[in-house]
Amino acid sequence: MSTSRRLIVAAIVAPVLAGVLACDRGNGIKLTLRYHPPAGATYHYTLEQRTNVKFQGGPMAKEPEQQLAIHMHFTQVVTGPAKDGVGVTVRFDSTTMDSPLMAQGGYGPALDRMRGLTSNVVYDDRMNVVHAGFTNIGGALSPILDLLGKNLKGMTFPLPEQPVGPGDSWTAEIELPISQAAGGGAPTMAKTKLTVKEIHADGPDTTVLIALVTTYPEDPIKVEQQGQVVTLKLSGTLKGDQLFSLTRGAVVRSLIGGTMQIKMTGGVVGAEGSNISMKQSTSLQLREAP
Repeated sequence: MSTSRRLIVAAIVAPVLAGVLACDRGNGIKLTLRYHPPAGATYHYTLEQRTNVKFQGGPMAKEPEQQLAIHMHFTQVVTGPAKDGVGVTVRFDSTTMDSPLMAQGGYGPALDRMRGLTSNVVYDDRMNVVHAGFTNIGGALSPILDLLGKNLKGMTFPLPEQPVGPGDSWTAEIELPISQAAGGGAPTMAKTKLTVKEIHADGPDTTVLIALVTTYPEDPIKVEQQGQVVTLKLSGTLKGDQLFSLTRGAVVRSLIGGTMQIKMTGGVVGAEGSNISMKQSTSLQLREAP
């Protein structure tokens, strides 16, 4: 199950929108979205992710269904202007992982060591990650922390260059947290289409509701498992939406989910391969009221 667990994609999204230039467009509003959050702003988030994995064919068909629930509290602090952009510090406050097949407290010590760890991220004004890194890990990254670090880097979407209004879309690429790519090749990227659904600018806060559709790469992916190379073929989509507060430059809430179909061949599963269905749902909630 190590490969399947590495494929769990935490659909975590950081605060991404602030700074608005509005103009009339007949039947709506167009906004130029830029990242200029207020320095010193602090945001407390709760992330919940549930994943169900079923083996539907091949030599792993008799394996029981795998269930995993992740519950995380984390804090983001806008430290202000930095070289090449805006600095943000992310602190892991607490993380739990639960599964019926997991030994009681099996991940407890590793998760306890993560409590209080911080990552410093610098974004440019279109929310591209300029650089990111942990600051107080006290040694080499653990596999869990390495996975979360990749998810942190991939939890933001670059903002569009042009002004956008309801119905307008743009596409972004995010790196899938698939470790041990064979041969240390290029990162495996997924594409997310972002579409503006609604803009509300009639109150003290301006918010934008954005639909998200993530699709997986069509080309086969090679990963290393137990010293052998396994080929993965992914299909399916994740769909949902996110509500952003432009005034605060923060995600207010987010919900995304769907099913990934995985065809695994080679290595321990042989040429016949195995079919895996991975159903996932991820929610993100800002704990303070708007």
